Amino acid sequence: MENIALIVGASGISGNNLAKELIENNWTTYGITRNSEVELKGLKNIKADLLDTESLEKALKDINPTHVFFTAWMKKDTEAENIEVNGRMVRNILEVLSPKKSVRHVALVTGLKHYLGPFENYVKAGFTPETPVRTEHPRLALNNFYYAQEDEIFDAAKRDGFTWSIHRAHTMIGHAVGNLMNMGTTLAVYATICKENGTPFTWPGSEAQWNGISDVIDAHILAKQFLWAATTPEAANEAFNIVNGDIFRWS
Repeated sequence: MENIALIVGASGISGNNLAKELIENNWTTYGITRNSEVELKGLKNIKADLLDTESLEKALKDINPTHVFFTAWMKKDTEAENIEVNGRMVRNILEVLSPKKSVRHVALVTGLKHYLGPFENYVKAGFTPETPVRTEHPRLALNNFYYAQEDEIFDAAKRDGFTWSIHRAHTMIGHAVGNLMNMGTTLAVYATICKENGTPFTWPGSEAQWNGISDVIDAHILAKQFLWAATTPEAANEAFNIVNGDIFRWS
């Protein structure tokens, strides 16, 4: 049976590397973005406004994906706004695809904030999340747009009968032309500016982060987990933490 992927956010780090992985494995691969054109051989570009169902219906009229991968999100000023807009984005796409009855699996990438809460919460003094984080940990009693995205997928899965997987990545590093939300690129640019100006290359973050334990995930590894979870029956309807496996301190 042919595998037809729809990647939501194909211009991002996780989406772009996933597209490469799927194409290399002979998947028919569509990438949906709002404005950008992703230059990747084999990727079929689609442009649509994720918050406009009419735009999505038009863009997806002749496309019947078997697998949907959500790798995009929108940043707003408050977590309430994040919940509304990111939840609606997921809901819109799955509702537009629902009548087609083609979707067999839906995957979503979230991250460590599933366990720590939004930035404004876990930077507060006295907040001590349970560690190490486990996928079976209960949700925090906090507003979190990751939870809203998950709930939209869970509800649609009950309605349409597809399986799902959640991929909780941490500090993603990878290559994607034009994408600036990448700590690897940011640190490289910062170091280059410091060298050019002859200024010290000093830590730009907090003391807690400087001394804390950190880890990262290579986008190539995440892409392989996406593919594995989408094609392995035993992985259906599960959440997965994913990091490279090595831990470090910025200090």
